[in-house]
Amino acid sequence: MHGLMSYRRFGRARSLHSDRASARAQSLRSDRAWLELGRYVATELWLELGRYVATERNTRSVAA
Repeated sequence: MHGLMSYRRFGRARSLHSDRASARAQSLRSDRAWLELGRYVATELWLELGRYVATERNTRSVAA
C-alpha cells in the first residue's frame, strides 16, 4: 500500500509540474502576442506621424 501512495503522490506532483509548465508556456505566448501588437501599433503610429509631418511641410511650402 505504501508504494501505491508514493506513486499517487508522484503522479500528482508530475501533474502539478505539467500544469505549471503549461501555464508558463501560455504566458509566454500571451507575452509574445502583446509584443507583436505593440510593435504593430508603434509602426502604425510612426507611419501616421510621418504622413502628418509630410502633409504639414507640403501645406506650408504651398502657402508660403
